[in-house]
Amino acid sequence: MGPVGADGDHRGLHRAGRHPDLVERGPTDRRATVSGAGVGSAVKGRAAFYDAPLYYHVAFELNRKTETDFLEACFRKYARGRVRAVLDVACGTGHHSLRLAQRGYRMTSLDLSDASIAFLRNEAARASLPVTAVVGDMTDFRLPRRVDAALCMQDSQGHLLTNEALIAHLRAVRRNLRPGGVYVFDRLVPSGWAQPHARWTWTRRRRGITVRTTFQTLLNWDLARQVCEEVMRFEVTGRGARRVITQRHRTRIVFPQELRALVELAGGWEFCGWFSNFSLRRPLEKTAQAQVMITALRAR
Repeated sequence: MGPVGADGDHRGLHRAGRHPDLVERGPTDRRATVSGAGVGSAVKGRAAFYDAPLYYHVAFELNRKTETDFLEACFRKYARGRVRAVLDVACGTGHHSLRLAQRGYRMTSLDLSDASIAFLRNEAARASLPVTAVVGDMTDFRLPRRVDAALCMQDSQGHLLTNEALIAHLRAVRRNLRPGGVYVFDRLVPSGWAQPHARWTWTRRRRGITVRTTFQTLLNWDLARQVCEEVMRFEVTGRGARRVITQRHRTRIVFPQELRALVELAGGWEFCGWFSNFSLRRPLEKTAQAQVMITALRAR
């Protein structure tokens, strides 16, 4: 899925979690590959992984204002009571956490990647933003106190490769959300089955580096399990070096009616609505084709 129109959004590179049904995204995962090639500076294996948060943060600074505006609209429309404390699940380097904190929300940001959390802590500290960034598993975590709203963006739920893992995640979020709180998340809805090997390429420049990203999804599709492979390739230039990092990992597709059933199985949720194009004016039911479905749930 590429940066095309208002639906352009991308799944993060952060690791999935310790749940047995999740895929590890780090360099120790035999199913993932991180390789590097340098001009003036060689990057290999684990070293490339530790550099990746900055590259990811630059590469995926896409559509974030529109997404954050949509999140706030959902908070206002669906949450019962004022939203002050917000949880960002599988936050990666914190694109949404930082933007929401800038708008006055007290953020708790959770991700299993130590490198991503360290990056986010540094970014928040530099800007004096109210962000508490913690390392944790998106299927099994407990916060010191419940929050008013939660989000999980960039199709990060795709890391959960079974129904059981997704249900565990939904229950974990519900435990940490107060009654009447709202949970907003997005999921990939493939619309390019006829061309599953299409590539999207884009370039971003920031902080003295240029990152050219190539993204592929729906590779090696497993029909019965609804699992496929994704490949992300970063070509990074700047600061006297050229680096190439390639990562391959598995992800799972969940279809709209299937998602509704899994939410019911998880329990404790009220379905508020689902949308495309990050607009409350575009309900999924009235959308002929969408790359992303954004769902809003309210805690019972």
